[in-house]
Amino acid sequence: MKRSHSLVFPTPVLFWFFAGLVLSYLVVAALLAPAGVHLLPLDMVMGLLRSNMGFFILLFGLPCGIYLIGWRASDLFVWMRAPHSLSLDDQGLRAGDVRIAWRDVESVLEIQNHDRIVLRHRGGSYKLRLNLWSDAEALHQGVMEHVVPELLERVSREVAEGQAVRFGPLTLDDAGLTHKGRLLRWEDIESIRVQDEFDTGVSTRELVIVAQGKPRKIDEAKIPNAPVLLAYLSDRLAG
Repeated sequence: MKRSHSLVFPTPVLFWFFAGLVLSYLVVAALLAPAGVHLLPLDMVMGLLRSNMGFFILLFGLPCGIYLIGWRASDLFVWMRAPHSLSLDDQGLRAGDVRIAWRDVESVLEIQNHDRIVLRHRGGSYKLRLNLWSDAEALHQGVMEHVVPELLERVSREVAEGQAVRFGPLTLDDAGLTHKGRLLRWEDIESIRVQDEFDTGVSTRELVIVAQGKPRKIDEAKIPNAPVLLAYLSDRLAG
C-alpha cells in the first residue's frame, strides 16, 4: 500500500535561525563601529561591550551564531531544497529524485534528539528528517515496518550460520552478546528495554541490558540497526 507525506515548514527552527542572526549581527556591529560603520547606535554598542557579557559576546558570538544558523536551523535549508512529497510503498521510499528499495537498505540509525532516521543503502545514505513531513509518526512507523523485518531476517540467517554480527559497541553471535570484551550469555541476560533519558536539555534513548543483576546502558545513537538488534533480542529471550 502506498502512503504519501507532504512537506511541512519547520516552524520551531525559526527560533534558532533568528537567534543566530541576532548574535552574528551584534558582533559585526561591534567590529565595524570603530571603522565608523554604525549598524547599531553607538551608545548601544558601547553599552553592550561594557556589560558583563560583552567580552563573551564579542569572542563567541559569531561562532555561536554560525552554529545556530548552520546546524540547529539546518532543517530550514533542507526544507528549501526538498521535494513537495515523499511516498512509501512495499518496494521502497521515494522523495523527488531519491529512490531507495527496502531490499537495498543495509542499516538504519535513529537519531532520537533530532527526529531523524539515517538509511544506509547500496548507493550511499539518506537522512530522513521526520519533522519535515506530515504525519511524522506514521512515516517513522512505515519505514521501520519495512526496514526492520528485512534486516532481521539477514541477521538471523548470519547468526544461524555461525557468524558474528556487529552492532556498534555490541557483537551478536549464537553464544550471546559481547559488550566491552565481555560475553553475556543468553541464559545470563535477564531483561532488555529501551528508556529515554533527559540531561542538560538534550534527550537521548538508551538500550538497557540487565545481565546477572547488573544493568548495562548503551546510547542507542551509537548502535547501528538498534531496532533490529532489539527485535532479535526480544525474540531470542522470549523463545
